[in-house]
Amino acid sequence: MEAYYTELDKKEILIGQKERHLDARQLKDIPIFFIVGRPRSGTTLLRTLFDAHPNVVVPPECQLIVNLYPKYGKLNYWSKEKLEGFHHDLQSQWRFDLWPMDRNRLYRSLMDCEGKNSYGTICKVVYHEYRSIFKHGTLLVLGDKNPGYTIYTSRLLKIFPEAKFIHIVRDYRDNFVSIRNVDFELPFISVTVSKWKYFVRKFKKVSEKYPGTHLEIKYEDLVTNPEEEFSELCKFIGIPLSDKPFDFYKKSEEVLKIYPTDLILKYHSSLLKKISTSRVGLWKKELTSSELRVADACAGKYAAFTGHEKIYPNPGVAAYLRSMPGKCFTSLLYFITLIIDSFPYRLRMAILSKAPLVIGRLYLSIFNKKKLHELDKHLKQKPGLNNGDMAGKLKPVRQ
Repeated sequence: MEAYYTELDKKEILIGQKERHLDARQLKDIPIFFIVGRPRSGTTLLRTLFDAHPNVVVPPECQLIVNLYPKYGKLNYWSKEKLEGFHHDLQSQWRFDLWPMDRNRLYRSLMDCEGKNSYGTICKVVYHEYRSIFKHGTLLVLGDKNPGYTIYTSRLLKIFPEAKFIHIVRDYRDNFVSIRNVDFELPFISVTVSKWKYFVRKFKKVSEKYPGTHLEIKYEDLVTNPEEEFSELCKFIGIPLSDKPFDFYKKSEEVLKIYPTDLILKYHSSLLKKISTSRVGLWKKELTSSELRVADACAGKYAAFTGHEKIYPNPGVAAYLRSMPGKCFTSLLYFITLIIDSFPYRLRMAILSKAPLVIGRLYLSIFNKKKLHELDKHLKQKPGLNNGDMAGKLKPVRQ
């Protein structure tokens, strides 16, 4: 990733850093919010809009807060040794290498945190070091975008009592089409829609438990009326409205300099263009009647909860039977996730570091042998790559 970073105008970045650099004492009082929802539901679009806001910083996706919590979450006093350990573990977090920043200054900023500090404050120090491609003024709020955090909102509220959550939900049928088109997960509609329902149900439950801290927005509403919807979101997290975020696409050249071009063009090409409704209703052309019946059977009453109308209110016995394997697989997946989350830090991270490559290879051996061949060829050319590196290329199974 450093190769991409060196193409930036480092002088301009360092000037920006000096102008808005805050220490741990100041960052402690800066609130944070989280963008959650299923992958391919508009979370990246929301993250880009907020990162382009002059008073907000939102780094790319990286689940470092939840991953490092078991080891460091209970600390209230940080010695140099603990800070060194945290810094070391931070470097192994998946996708953290994609964050443009002055790595030396990150180290110095963390070492300055010796003494009394909460785990949340230490994480804010890390987030503050991220260098956005957008120009910023006074920092009013920090942001985080991680689809997987949808199932960890209660834990995140323990770390950040002031936190707010924005859940973006997309039509479950379009969500499946988008995921299938980019090889994000298993290509089974029953699995994707069951995960969609799990996320919606989880968010609904926690938002009722913590009123005023959670807000849900439809992807379709955001792309249809972006200014109006974004205005409500800004009001929710307590920042002034700005029209600058809607010019995010004008930074396409900088985006392609910082991040791998093939990754952007395949997964996030829409970020290089103005917001449009071109990705709404794809399911009407791409899904069969049989697939739609299974999707409606899996979504159940949660389709109505999110304002998405079923085609088949009564999908039929056959559709319910075809949906059962996907429902069972999803339930098993999140049960295993719950168990793994209870493991000690080292064991949990060992599993997370190896599982993506193992699951990805198994998936490709069944559904995409051509891509598996490309993977094996890539591994032979670059034997030093670790599982975390390959996880970013495989996109195997995401929660």
